[in-house]
Amino acid sequence: MSSAFITLSPLDQMKETINATPVHVRNILRSVVQDYGVHCVDLFYNALFHHERAAIFLEKETVEVKMRPQLLAWIQSLFSTEADQAEELSELQRRVGTVHARLDIPTDIVVYGMYIIKQALIEGIRATTANKDDIIAAIIYLNSMMDFAFKFMIKAYDINFRKKVESDEAFRLVSLGHNISYEKETQISTFSSWSTEAFFCLCKGHAQDLPAIAESEFGLWLTHKGMSLFKGTHEAQEIQQKVRAVDVKIREIKASGLIPPEFPTELHKAVTNLTFLIGRVFRHLEEVENGRDPLTKVFNRRFLDVVIQNEITFALTHEKPFSLVILDIDHFKKINDRFGHLVGDEVLCFVAEIIAANVRANDFIFRYGGEEFLIVLTETTLADGLASAERIRRALAEQPLTLSSHDQVSVTISGGVTSFEGETNSRLLIHQADEALYKAKNNGRNRIVTTRNSP
Repeated sequence: MSSAFITLSPLDQMKETINATPVHVRNILRSVVQDYGVHCVDLFYNALFHHERAAIFLEKETVEVKMRPQLLAWIQSLFSTEADQAEELSELQRRVGTVHARLDIPTDIVVYGMYIIKQALIEGIRATTANKDDIIAAIIYLNSMMDFAFKFMIKAYDINFRKKVESDEAFRLVSLGHNISYEKETQISTFSSWSTEAFFCLCKGHAQDLPAIAESEFGLWLTHKGMSLFKGTHEAQEIQQKVRAVDVKIREIKASGLIPPEFPTELHKAVTNLTFLIGRVFRHLEEVENGRDPLTKVFNRRFLDVVIQNEITFALTHEKPFSLVILDIDHFKKINDRFGHLVGDEVLCFVAEIIAANVRANDFIFRYGGEEFLIVLTETTLADGLASAERIRRALAEQPLTLSSHDQVSVTISGGVTSFEGETNSRLLIHQADEALYKAKNNGRNRIVTTRNSP
């Protein structure tokens, strides 16, 4: 391998490898893929189905109908590509890596799967009538192309996995802080109350009565909730360090009974810095709170894929069910036209409240569209999902909304329900629920429908 080759980009290295490998050597591998491709796919899935951690990502029907043909096509494309098609091939590997990241498939399982394919094809190469030198050249070419494929996959995997981790972390913050703006004002107020009490003690010379931050209402909130809420921000450690420094000084003062003359100035500076840091970290969290719909306060679509993919992974790992519901407010446009958009907003909030009152704390509610809500019901079978959706429908149908004008608005909903049956794509589940919703609306509205086989 020349130094010039090493300095090339992976794409150019792949092009160079294809061009440098004699056509008759590449044809050996193409012929082996043609003869052994199906056998190779059989070995691959047989090995993964018996691999404890890999098996959870596989569903037999999906493998047979979709994944086996796709894997065979992938192997064929990898070893039939010419140099001028290398860019297209590299893009295919990136797409594969992106899917692996989305499904949280560990890289060691990807490496294991590629090893199975390599070994199967090497056996096929050795079984040919080619001479020894050509067999060695074909095996080298096989290893090189598999390595290039893995490089492109792993780069895309890394980028997309980082994005997923960031989304998961942002979602965690949104989950912890139901109303960040309210929390911000509350905690700044409680911190201000502590500082007022501390300065009062200093003015009176009551060293023994100086309150520690950690024992104040703000300090207890910071310890038990705030540090989790602030996790991942550099301000969190700074706040914690400054709080500890102030409390250490207060303990020293209480132990000695003497207030150093410079302490009031030091405390004023510390309070000013802490107030600034608390405000800044909350401003960061307010940006994260964009994951909630400002009107109804349920989640917006920003974290929808994160939640569903998390539930898919959990369901595959723990063999637990979950269901997905899409609800649509019937004749919402007529409500807006008759009563105005302010009443329309009241209706949306009313529906969100009824939904929240009829699901569990571990379920997820999203405002999916203008008048549509999507619910992820965790560890819920299709039968229970249908029952939950029906309970919400009935609660709305039986309880009209009373407006501030004392007028009453009757609100009904149509709903589509589906359940997890091994799908690895969140969009597919949403599409199934959407189809069921469409059927409910076409069948007269004010009803709950599923396109799955009802239990």
